[in-house]
Amino acid sequence: MKFIKPILVLFTFALALIFITACGSSKTSSSGSKARTIEEIKKSGELRIAVFGDKKPFGYVDNDGSYQGYDIELGNQLAKDLGVKPKYVSVDAANRAEYLISNKVDITLANFTVTDERKKQVDFALPYMKVSLGVVSPKDKVITDVKQLEGNLDRNQGNYC
Repeated sequence: MKFIKPILVLFTFALALIFITACGSSKTSSSGSKARTIEEIKKSGELRIAVFGDKKPFGYVDNDGSYQGYDIELGNQLAKDLGVKPKYVSVDAANRAEYLISNKVDITLANFTVTDERKKQVDFALPYMKVSLGVVSPKDKVITDVKQLEGNLDRNQGNYC
């Protein structure tokens, strides 16, 4: 257990370098905005981070109006490693790329899957998390075929039940 914290710190630092390297290339986007360099971020004293505000446990705003979640913890560590403060900017799936392209944020930590189309617009770091989806059922009603789900869609919730 005593090795976990140093490994986590080293891993987080490596991620910070990967994320900032992706942001530090100073590319000019199609909108004419130029990504800030690491030096510019440090000089400003803040790292602008796009996050979701409603996606527990990844990024959300709690009852006190504070950002919380896994992406927030990672953002806090990235900012700390750079010696700056994090500034969180709430985004949704439709505008997270545009915020990055238009230089409203320096990095995005908001469930951003790599696609060929997105690779044309933004740079991606190595993933820091892999999310898998699956079907969960009671032990006595194991789902073995997708056909077993037919007719079980809760149309009000959009979920299978």
